[in-house]
Amino acid sequence: MAKLVVISQGLKGASYEMGTHWVTIGRAPGNAFQIVEPSVSGHHCEVQMRGGELIVRDMRSTNGTFVKGGLITEAVVALGERFLIGHVELRLESSAWHQDLAIQKVSNQPGDKRVNVETSFQKKTRVLMVDDSMAFLEAAGEMFENLANGSWEIHKASAADQVFAILHQYYIDMAILDIGMPMLDGMQLLTIIHRRHPDVKKVVLTGCATAEHRATCLANGAELFLEKPVTHDGFRSVFNVVNDLISWRQHEGFSGTLRHVGLSDVIQIECLGRKSCILEVRNEQTHGEIFIESGMIVHATTGAVSGEKAFQRLLSLNDGQFHLRQFEQPAECTLQGAWECLLMEAARLRDEERTALSIAETMFLDRAALAGKKSATPDAEPAIGEELVVVSTYDGQWHPVNGDK
Repeated sequence: MAKLVVISQGLKGASYEMGTHWVTIGRAPGNAFQIVEPSVSGHHCEVQMRGGELIVRDMRSTNGTFVKGGLITEAVVALGERFLIGHVELRLESSAWHQDLAIQKVSNQPGDKRVNVETSFQKKTRVLMVDDSMAFLEAAGEMFENLANGSWEIHKASAADQVFAILHQYYIDMAILDIGMPMLDGMQLLTIIHRRHPDVKKVVLTGCATAEHRATCLANGAELFLEKPVTHDGFRSVFNVVNDLISWRQHEGFSGTLRHVGLSDVIQIECLGRKSCILEVRNEQTHGEIFIESGMIVHATTGAVSGEKAFQRLLSLNDGQFHLRQFEQPAECTLQGAWECLLMEAARLRDEERTALSIAETMFLDRAALAGKKSATPDAEPAIGEELVVVSTYDGQWHPVNGDK
């Protein structure tokens, strides 16, 4: 196929074998092709082979990407041609043929789209992912498709005109946006989508997760504001939250089962959306209510207990059901402070409870055995009332215990 070779002095010989996927090039760890050189930005550009040519897209780098002497945002490089990223020169050279190029050509035939439409009888959730990095769109899209197990139909856009074309052509259930977009700022794009398509759920997924950005995005129509994940577990957590949001119905009477939707996820979605509601939680032993006003948790009650203790008790439930009701002002406000802190404290207490419940195995020996006396029936169980002493405990590791204590 082809490979990229660095030909600048000092870095000469560094190369990268190209496949069919988008590849990021930059100075920062995490790039597919990392080039550590001061003029190269952290995430400088991204490239992809199409046929026998290389598509090069600048990612708003500091020192620019240059093809044929000109500063570019996107350009095509042929085999044997050179291009610059900052002050580093690269050349596209021929390499061994890879079968996946032929596979890519086949999968890009127009007939494939028709097949998808004709064979997709079950209703899929249409998700529009918007990011200026095609490499991120490709990686995140593949990850989400696997996690969705075929229930998502993902559309990708790296520019505003593509976003509007997709929204015009398809009914989109949810848009996942980055705020760092070229030409039209991501926050402006969010505002336009919210105004033109109010039924589309909107999630901001960004690497610039500041408090100011969060407040602006939530005020302009975003239901969720999340930081871009960098690990597989991070992608899974983001997927779980946004997948719950897809089926969300912000009206009185929405309910669910705690086995399928975590109560903390329900609270997070309500608080991030700055909603007001009463979250009623119950199982066979417990019944309680959590009051959320404009995204703030203001009161919780279960039985004769109220405030933070009631909140922690309700969040410790592993089974049961929840029910969303229209907000009514509680008789008193027993909770204040950031909802994030309340959820983190609840998570900490749950972890402590799990540790306490997984009480270590304990080895018991009778005092006769400790004194070296042999029992007539060594394998017999200790008789009721027989004096026992703890000699060691186990909590993942064995720990000796002073028998005199």
